[in-house]
Amino acid sequence: MRKYAVVFVHGLAKKPPPPKLEELWRWGLERSSTPPPFDGKNPGIDLDTEGVPALFNYYADVFYGEDYETSFDSYYESESNAVVKEENLERVAGDLAEPTPANVREKRFLEEFERKMQMAPTPPDPPDIDDAPAAQEPAQLEIASWLPRPVKEAIIKKAAMEAYYFLFDKAYVRPKDGTRFKVREELRNRLLANLREAAEKGEKLVLVTHSMGTMVAYDVLRNCPGCPPVDTLFTLGSPLGVAEVQEQLVAEGKDKVDFPPLLGRWINVYDPLDPVCGADPKLDDYAPFAGRAVEDVKESNWGSWRHTITHYFAGTQFRALFAQAVGVELR
Repeated sequence: MRKYAVVFVHGLAKKPPPPKLEELWRWGLERSSTPPPFDGKNPGIDLDTEGVPALFNYYADVFYGEDYETSFDSYYESESNAVVKEENLERVAGDLAEPTPANVREKRFLEEFERKMQMAPTPPDPPDIDDAPAAQEPAQLEIASWLPRPVKEAIIKKAAMEAYYFLFDKAYVRPKDGTRFKVREELRNRLLANLREAAEKGEKLVLVTHSMGTMVAYDVLRNCPGCPPVDTLFTLGSPLGVAEVQEQLVAEGKDKVDFPPLLGRWINVYDPLDPVCGADPKLDDYAPFAGRAVEDVKESNWGSWRHTITHYFAGTQFRALFAQAVGVELR
């Protein structure tokens, strides 16, 4: 058994197949040739070289099935200027069935969550965005630097819908094949299984989560019996600051969200121009437990679409904190 083991949890929208997603995330963490504002001055972290086992929690198929791409070109930094055009949004970000709220409370959640994200400050589109090549595959969304405003709005709407299906534990029927899932139950069980497996590989667990995956991680840590203790939780680009999200995550017997007792340290990294977390990027609403509280870290990346996971992984502050969490030295 190793001293540390890592579990990664992805975020919103359609994803490439698990092996390709893992490859992209590892590349984002390992590369040292990062563009401005980091300019290659932050050494990468290769978990295999460091002997740190890692598992990748995957749930995109619950919403989007297994309609994966079958061939891969270079999706890395050379392709990051590819733009998601409106006409191929479904191909890149996926097609999600429109929810039907059961009551006023659910309707209000969808409206308010989307409204707050749409109102969050974002960088302007570059003037030549219309001339950029079109993104073709969901792998490119993981590294996207630029999204036109209508596409940002469509992805934010998708984020609200995914959050709704999860937080209200709705049954979701995939449009293309009719497969049915109880979303919150399914996503909880998948993450619990990964955490238990990781606990057999490492003495201390480190959980790295992005976007909608931060909600799943918090819910499992705070509300699921049988969850193993986690030494450090990273939340990147998280919507956990939004009041409507917090209302659905309050633990039984509590009147507000709080720091999970099973958790040792919680580090929340945010870009204030990331629309998914920008409405309320700091997580200071979570009541401390036994002197432990959320540590909010502001770290800006680049581009007009600030929600990209590989950009968060390039951050010097994030890398320093992650290296510390898994017991490795940056070289």
